[in-house]
Amino acid sequence: MPTHAGSVTFRRSHNKLLFLIISSANGTSWVLPKGHIESGESPEEAALRELHEEAGVTGQIIDRLSIKAFNLKKEKVSVQYFLVKELCLSQPRESRIIRWEDEHSALRLLPFEESKSVFREGVKRIKELTLDNNC
Repeated sequence: MPTHAGSVTFRRSHNKLLFLIISSANGTSWVLPKGHIESGESPEEAALRELHEEAGVTGQIIDRLSIKAFNLKKEKVSVQYFLVKELCLSQPRESRIIRWEDEHSALRLLPFEESKSVFREGVKRIKELTLDNNC
């Protein structure tokens, strides 16, 4: 069972796919939105809550992605990621900087291999869904 939930979040703007990255809690790097799964909360609910708290984004889960495990402050965590489409943008509750970047820029800015890997998976899934729907 994952301890955290996160998202690869995208939007379409002028026929271009853009991806959300946010500043880390300490502001030293760019990350994907993620956080603890609260008691009684599903991974899906946690991913959407964290997305809203950290980035001010209301989203819709499109698909489940991989679970990634890594060490965070001497604690081993596992993060269930989801592919999320942005529905609405408001003011984030946390003081994070948010950026919407194209695929290549976002990938270049993400410093951790776990994030890069799940990001690539999300991009691949969007392309598969687009082909399946003839869009």
